Amino acid sequence: MERLKEAQASLIATYSLYNAASEKKLPAIDPDDTNTLKALLEVIQNREAIAYVQKVKKSIPTEVSELKRLLADVMLLLDGVDIKAIKAKNNKVPTNAD
Repeated sequence: MERLKEAQASLIATYSLYNAASEKKLPAIDPDDTNTLKALLEVIQNREAIAYVQKVKKSIPTEVSELKRLLADVMLLLDGVDIKAIKAKNNKVPTNAD
């Protein structure tokens, strides 16, 4: 639960920075609602794709990569999957007790 709260706090902070840098503001988010987070991720990806097609990459806030990462992290945590813990477990070097 602690990790979820930390991830949600980071998400809210990064979302605020993204929204401040965006030309079109997005509504407030509910970091506990997976459906809202999925919809937000789709909107962000669509904005990014449109900016690339229109060749106006500078209109994409610099926080977009971090925001997408945090959205995915929070959605996974809400589903009971802690990707950070899984990576840490997989990166542990096995010790040979021969």
